[in-house]
Amino acid sequence: MQKSLLLRVVLPLFLFATSPMPLLAQWEVSTPVPSANGLDDGMVFDQSGNLYISQYQGAVVRRITPDGTVSVFAEGFDTPNGLAVDGAGNLYVANVFGGRISRVTPGGTVTQDFISVANPSNVLFNAAGDTLYIAHYRTSRISKVAIADPGNVTTWVSGAPLNGPIGMAFDADRNLYVGNYNNGRIFRISPAGDITELASIQSFLGFLVLSNGFLYATSYNRNEVYRISMDGSSVEVIAGSGAKGQADGVGTAASFDGPNGIVASSTGDTLYVSEFNTGTLRMLVSSVPTHADAAEVPRGGLLSLENYPNPFTASTTITYTLGEPGQVSVEIYNMLGQRVRTLTAQSIAGVQSMQWDGRNDAGQRVPPATYLYTMRSGDLVESRLLIRR
Repeated sequence: MQKSLLLRVVLPLFLFATSPMPLLAQWEVSTPVPSANGLDDGMVFDQSGNLYISQYQGAVVRRITPDGTVSVFAEGFDTPNGLAVDGAGNLYVANVFGGRISRVTPGGTVTQDFISVANPSNVLFNAAGDTLYIAHYRTSRISKVAIADPGNVTTWVSGAPLNGPIGMAFDADRNLYVGNYNNGRIFRISPAGDITELASIQSFLGFLVLSNGFLYATSYNRNEVYRISMDGSSVEVIAGSGAKGQADGVGTAASFDGPNGIVASSTGDTLYVSEFNTGTLRMLVSSVPTHADAAEVPRGGLLSLENYPNPFTASTTITYTLGEPGQVSVEIYNMLGQRVRTLTAQSIAGVQSMQWDGRNDAGQRVPPATYLYTMRSGDLVESRLLIRR
């Protein structure tokens, strides 16, 4: 096995239109955390918005705080891979070659051998948060353990068609979706353990996330990010040219170098992807194509045209086209989904603008970082990136 990863984030971004023909979403790729940061494997958010990242080719788990500070949170692991967080904020770390799952308290106290289990590659809690599901890459099986009885690990499903499972995601009906790293096949496993093949992508499949009625997956060697419908009838590339690289851009104009883990915002319009080959965190933000004039804007809606300058130092101007007079609001979030500023305006129809001075609601300058804004008017919402230098 060469890699793996899991991410989780709660950026409150969404996109839907009231017109019969909704505008088609595109995915704008950016790089909020550059390379050489060891962000190459499992990721998960805690309830406070801290992001934990395991370094597969190492022995540490790093933490990114909401203000963007990166530090070593815990160490002493053996090829740490997938991560999970329970309701109390405890972090669970799969040690692939260590044969164990470690538990780390919110204060950083490590119990290295909390669960003894062979070659765990990923961990995932059920909806109730009382049972941990474990993917085993080398033995092609899924086991589970009640967190209250960590010494009693049982095999749930094993053998073909599983083939190097790593990616896992639950739906609301308690079906588990599992992705094979080795051949890119994706399966639905019912609560009773019945396995049905759903779809496949180009191997090697990194991780899965389920959001807004779609599965999203990475192809590590094809350098692409996929969206899969829940019935398996549609499999499409939403980002990545297929060539190795680190170019930012929209959709297939962007490039990746070993995309691995993937996680979605709470509404599915922001995806985070890790790159195993570079230790880089990439971000995909859903947006709609821009149009030339207000005549193409749904009634009561808006289209953001640009934010300039971007990147900016002191202030930036957000320019938009409004379909008819109405209230416009802009909510600005940091990388971990925390709202830092809300702007509102009563606007007339046509091309309008709004300025952000780089301050939060308390009047303090926000630190240099990548931010996102959601602009709302009527029922249409559009999201864009803002970068403060």
